[in-house]
Amino acid sequence: MTSPEEDGRATALAATASEIRACTRCPLHAGRTNAVPGEGPLDPPVFIVGEAPGREEDASGRPFVGAAGRILDKAFKDAGLRRQRVFITNVVKCRPPGNRAPKAEEAEACRPYLFAQIAAVRPKVIVTMGTTGLRSLLGPGHELKAVRSKVLALGETPVVATYHPAAVLYNRALEKDLRADLRRVARLVAPAKPRVRSQSPKKGKPSVTTVSSGGVVVDAEGRILLLKRADEEIWCLPKGTVEAGESLEKTAAREILEEAGLRVKLLRPLLTIHYGYYWPPKDVNYDKTVAYFLAEPVGGRLELEGGFDEGRWATKAQALRLLHWKNDKDVVVKAFEILASSPR
Repeated sequence: MTSPEEDGRATALAATASEIRACTRCPLHAGRTNAVPGEGPLDPPVFIVGEAPGREEDASGRPFVGAAGRILDKAFKDAGLRRQRVFITNVVKCRPPGNRAPKAEEAEACRPYLFAQIAAVRPKVIVTMGTTGLRSLLGPGHELKAVRSKVLALGETPVVATYHPAAVLYNRALEKDLRADLRRVARLVAPAKPRVRSQSPKKGKPSVTTVSSGGVVVDAEGRILLLKRADEEIWCLPKGTVEAGESLEKTAAREILEEAGLRVKLLRPLLTIHYGYYWPPKDVNYDKTVAYFLAEPVGGRLELEGGFDEGRWATKAQALRLLHWKNDKDVVVKAFEILASSPR
């Protein structure tokens, strides 16, 4: 059952869509098949602002249903966002001739519709896709490359700027950035989860023995790769459980690739550590041995697995400050001792 306030916002949103379909404020209306108001629910976690409808959008009256829409849908899936829970629209609501960028006067004519939609649906985060969306929302002085890594704001609503999916059609390297930005948006709108931390072993609990392997990955500048776990919210080194038939070396390389997206060359063994802990979600003690290798990246791109919130290249001082566990710090100290005595 909806409240009178929600009913009022839904009515306002529908009225705006009707105005858009009948709009003649700029010359674009003369060439349209359908105006494309946009679609999505009230109170969406995410509000997408694109540039303009294309040919398929003009034909259907729905946003992002063409090639760019398919790229966006894949990025949504990668980020764990459901399209049905996202409000999607464009700066201008009618297709420009030849899919050109909207002119300033066309964007200005449609701007009241965009702000009316935002006011009606009240999103948690707004995502602008491309320079046109960014500048239409926040003003002409903004450069996409300069603000991509920042969280901006429209009033009290956070704004994240990213590349338009259509740009990915011409430069596939941008798809990684688009997906990373939407994963960041998904983290912004995710409900707070209770933090889980491992504890000292508990008496009377069943014990499980495990063997893992991982690596200290060193880049050309002598920095090492750290990953931030999403469940415990702590920084660590990439590692994982040895699977049946795997060598320690194969596991280390596989886990680094799976967790961080990097192909590596293992340079030498580093350190083998042994420790025990209690893990509350499983209600068991773990007796764990981990073998670490020194490694260097030889391919791939830094792209995190779902269990990690962040990855970064860190100096020795930064790593020792960020790492949570003493075992990890001991491994890092050993790695830098080796690098100092035998530079690659």
